[in-house]
Amino acid sequence: MNGLSQLFPTWPLAPGGLFWVGLALVGAGLAGEICRMYLRLPRPVGYAVIGLLAGTLGRPIVDETMINQTRILIDMALAFALFELGHRLSLGWLRANRWLLFTSASESLLTWGLVTATLQWIGMSPTVAILAGGIAVSTSPTIVLQLKNELRADGQVTERLLALTALNSIYAAVIVQLATGWLHSEYGNLGAALLHPLYLLVGSCALAWVVGKVSHAIYARTASDDPYSFLMLVGIVLFTLALTRVLKLSMPLTLLLAGVVFKHQDDQPRVWPAHFGSAGALLIMVMVVSLGLPLTVQDWAMGGVAAIVLVLMRRIAKLGGVVSLGSFSGLSVRQCVALGVALAPMSGLAYLLMTDVARLYPGTGAMLNAIVLCALAIEQIAAPVLTAWALRYAGEVRGNEGGR
Repeated sequence: MNGLSQLFPTWPLAPGGLFWVGLALVGAGLAGEICRMYLRLPRPVGYAVIGLLAGTLGRPIVDETMINQTRILIDMALAFALFELGHRLSLGWLRANRWLLFTSASESLLTWGLVTATLQWIGMSPTVAILAGGIAVSTSPTIVLQLKNELRADGQVTERLLALTALNSIYAAVIVQLATGWLHSEYGNLGAALLHPLYLLVGSCALAWVVGKVSHAIYARTASDDPYSFLMLVGIVLFTLALTRVLKLSMPLTLLLAGVVFKHQDDQPRVWPAHFGSAGALLIMVMVVSLGLPLTVQDWAMGGVAAIVLVLMRRIAKLGGVVSLGSFSGLSVRQCVALGVALAPMSGLAYLLMTDVARLYPGTGAMLNAIVLCALAIEQIAAPVLTAWALRYAGEVRGNEGGR
């Protein structure tokens, strides 16, 4: 020890990044409650506003290192949501109601085609347009699950929303992986163009099958009424997340399909642990705040117009696709409109797919990064409001709406 200065705080105080992140999360929690209690808006709207403000006003503090450190928190939130969503997806229901599967595929194909064509029409390169269109297919599993729990929504539209969100996540991951293979070929790497997408798809499916089987064998040995059994699932999800990073496989595809395999090991699967949703809700708040940090004024200048176009075309395609075919799966016109509007959320999955491309090809990723970040800024504020409205419009939100 050299003196008393080591025992007491220095002046002026110099709090580190953890201080500012903690302060942003406290602000996000308060903003979420203000939205819920006074503005009658979903909590994620408040989280998103605080994240965008923190990224804009705290630019001298929010550096590249801090943004990179939040990636693991985004991955964790998304991993929990994807695994839960996979667990909720009923393959028997899809086999019995083929029109639901056909509606999902048609809506996703229409979204990809319309967004891709429109972005090329306004001047985007074919590669960026195809990748952005593939990302636009996705519906945020984290926001959808958060809103379902927060609003205590239940019914035909809600169940179809969960199913279409899961299927959209699969479609988006596959489209972006295949488009990345085409990107390899444009850069002259024909071997990677053929082998990389094949490795991602086959490897992710194989790992999902193994994880689903093994994790069920372990989890089935725990008592069904044990409140701590959810910790086993937390460990399984985090271990699988780590494996996808080590093996460089598709995290979204692996976690979602692992949840599907896990669920279908039993004829009568167990009820989803309530504690798991509580842990996920905390990570969702962290994720939504974190997604607002990287956005800059330069991103708006580079990709703002394209992002607005993407959001508008995406909304038109999803609503049109569901309304045109949803009635064949047993929905009324009112329910079709509600479901088409409810598919609006974009969040962590879109960010993850975008950053994976940007990591491989920074040149292409710069424009894609700007478009997706601006689109997320719009959708993270507007989409939860639309989804909440749609579930109310369908009459599937319980009277007190999660404690209001």
